[in-house]
Amino acid sequence: MKKIYRNSRNLLLAVCACMAATSCEDFLDTTPYDFVAPETFYTNEKECTMALAGVYYTLVYEEVYGNYYSCMLSNVDDLSYYQRQSGQLTSQVYGNDHNPGNQHVWGTWETLYKGINNANMLLENLDKADMDESVKTRIRGEARFLRAYYHFLLVQGWHEVPLRKESFKDVNNSAMEATPHVEALDWIIQEMEECVDMVDDSAYDLSPSYVKKNTVMGILARVCLWRAGHPADGGKPFYEKAAYWANEVKKSGKHRLNPDLYKIWKCMASDTYDTEYNESIWEAEFFGNRSADGQGNYTDGRIGNVIGNIQKCTASPGNGYSYGFYAPTLILWDLFENNPGDMRRDVYIAPYQINNKDEKVDWKETQIVQRACGKFRREWEASSQKEKNWTPENYPILRYADVLLMLAEAENEVNDGPTELAYECINEIRSRAGIPTLSGMDYETFKQEVRDERGRELCFESLRKYDLVRWGIYVKAIHDDLGAATQDSRWAPGNQFIGARDYTARTQERHQFLPIPTKELDVNGKLQQNEYWR
Repeated sequence: MKKIYRNSRNLLLAVCACMAATSCEDFLDTTPYDFVAPETFYTNEKECTMALAGVYYTLVYEEVYGNYYSCMLSNVDDLSYYQRQSGQLTSQVYGNDHNPGNQHVWGTWETLYKGINNANMLLENLDKADMDESVKTRIRGEARFLRAYYHFLLVQGWHEVPLRKESFKDVNNSAMEATPHVEALDWIIQEMEECVDMVDDSAYDLSPSYVKKNTVMGILARVCLWRAGHPADGGKPFYEKAAYWANEVKKSGKHRLNPDLYKIWKCMASDTYDTEYNESIWEAEFFGNRSADGQGNYTDGRIGNVIGNIQKCTASPGNGYSYGFYAPTLILWDLFENNPGDMRRDVYIAPYQINNKDEKVDWKETQIVQRACGKFRREWEASSQKEKNWTPENYPILRYADVLLMLAEAENEVNDGPTELAYECINEIRSRAGIPTLSGMDYETFKQEVRDERGRELCFESLRKYDLVRWGIYVKAIHDDLGAATQDSRWAPGNQFIGARDYTARTQERHQFLPIPTKELDVNGKLQQNEYWR
């Protein structure tokens, strides 16, 4: 299988290190060119491709999609809670008990800015490279898109952050104010729009590891939906843009929903691509697990280990170990139960756990919040030799199902009610799930149906929190609605499960966004804490 990272991990890390001076690292005391000087690097296609791999590599650090961003910062909401007792939620983002000194907040911030700096260095030196101009254009498009995407993750997560459009060269001259939220989003949208026709539109079609035209257009729809909603409040013009870009992906005809609900998740776990349906548009691709590979090649992935079904076997060979930290709430369970026959329930919420004897043990009907995310299961990994904590499982960044639901939502917003296209999109997803199709709804009813369908289809994929924020209902959904659900008689007793009550009780407006890390504020004298955390 073709990989973006098939070069030696050590070589990639060396390349990344030479380009990876972060925005304002307080420990930096050398220039970012200790190992490779830009004057002598970036001279040909091979070197620029290596540099581009360094930009991509940001996605697969533990601090980004390996664990911190994907799980700790983004996967606790009204549908997913961190299944541990209250004391283990103290000072943690997944317990809404964090502060600006939290190590996971800093780790993700720092790593995303390193990725931005890697992109800036490549873009600043690309013109001098001796290579075919079409290849140069593609590399430029991928680097610009990734730079814009990393900025979007920062803006979406921290509200207002510095836009860094030039590489970091002088630790003593690096202070920068935060860019206003709306201004930053408008720049991100413009950057991505300019990349649409620069990136590949054929060779990468069947590879979700690479940025291709449909990747850019699908993510553009996501950014435009954020720009339309809270707190940017761009409204109808940006819903129109979201609808346009999502529909461009749809009209390409390159993606379909796989009728086998298990297939996409088994492919991500086993390091294979579904080239027949191509439902997965963009993934963070992990490989190796630090013990079984035997060649020293691995990424920092914990997908299937921290998030995934509960699996307690440490023997090798075997099905593998998973903590199953991320569990379904009663709100998610009831979204499925309110649509009897929804085939997704037992795929997305595992109906069994695997005990320390490597045996499947079914949950009782009354055991609901004790279960765990079922999308990522280590039993589906290709190798029987599994390291306890590190996995090769990929993580979805953009799926075609998300594109269809974004299009349905945007169509409803633009037209003050669902259109034929909006019904077509949502009903395609519902039909695959085995539940009745929709028709004859007004604006408000359809809007709620789209929100519920996004919950059912996209749970545990680092999207729900940001949906709640842009819909302007984050506090209500968690403090009020989930808070009430934790008092329901069906919620399991015991410290391991009732810790969620403290999480809901602590939730405030400030928790829509993350605090600017203390380490960044200490070295960037022009940057102030964002308004939600002052």
